[in-house]
Amino acid sequence: MSSPSADRPLQDYPFTFESYLDDSVRIEPDSNGHDVYDTKSLSDSIAKSQEEFGRTYHSYRAGSYHFPNDPTENDRVEEQYEILKMVMDGRLHLSPFSRARPPQKVLDIATGTGSWAIEMGDKYPEAEIIGTDLSPIQPAFVPPNVRFFIEDSYVTRSQEYPAEFDLIHTRVTIGCWSDMKSEIIQRAFDHLKPGGWLECQEIPAMIGCDDGTMPDDYGWMRWARDFEVAARLANRQLDIGPHLKDWMHEVGFVDVQETVFKVPINGWPKEMGPKHVGMMWQRNLHEGVSGFSLGMFNRFLGKTVEEIELSLVDVRQSLFDRNVHAYHRLYVVWGRKPEIA
Repeated sequence: MSSPSADRPLQDYPFTFESYLDDSVRIEPDSNGHDVYDTKSLSDSIAKSQEEFGRTYHSYRAGSYHFPNDPTENDRVEEQYEILKMVMDGRLHLSPFSRARPPQKVLDIATGTGSWAIEMGDKYPEAEIIGTDLSPIQPAFVPPNVRFFIEDSYVTRSQEYPAEFDLIHTRVTIGCWSDMKSEIIQRAFDHLKPGGWLECQEIPAMIGCDDGTMPDDYGWMRWARDFEVAARLANRQLDIGPHLKDWMHEVGFVDVQETVFKVPINGWPKEMGPKHVGMMWQRNLHEGVSGFSLGMFNRFLGKTVEEIELSLVDVRQSLFDRNVHAYHRLYVVWGRKPEIA
């Protein structure tokens, strides 16, 4: 994940990172002699992480993203990816691409560990897949058509990135942006080619409940309220999912569609499929809530690490209460840039 800067234009970010394999038996020379993806070497200071609260955080533009990037968090993000893929019935996207109608250029903003970009590279081997993130936490060996760059979201200089993408994608970027509409959705519109698609897959921190079984003092709900207070002080948006559809319309996208999936907070559903997803989601939240809280609550609510961890005891316990039929919403929203924009 990543977060934008209001005082520094994105085109000023010089550092990039790429990893790829070329297993071609025969290599044909490029008569053009110029590669738009030429990158500068990654400095030691960018590759290193900063330590705080017993966790590690990105060093590139340190402090702009308030969640850890250590192996514990990366394992959780990998599991999160698999859970959401299960929720979406194994689909990587809902925008109208297929092997018969593949995208040619794809951008994954805040790619994290790069799983989505890598699977897209496998699914669409002729496409160019680019993933950007603040941390160089992606694997070294990836499909030959996948590249990762250390950037805040993506640069705007055409000589470094193609000016046109067929698909731009975000997933679970809450807490990354001050204004997702202007910083991501508008810029995505500007960098998509006519007819290209933006797809956002986002989960707000707040939970829902349809049958009145969730009390007002439910542990996760209390945590989410505190998290929202900290996010406002940090100038970071959390409740982005419900607004994506309207924001896309306002920017100029057409054929905007929205699908909302429910992700049970634990194994309370009777049906085995949702029950299994809920049990996995419970574990993911249980393992992640400390990382979600430490940076935000210390920096913006003034709480000590000890105070934060003590407050999380009840929050974690609430995740095991199957009498509360709570769930998160996964908003998947996709829209098309008009042919004439």
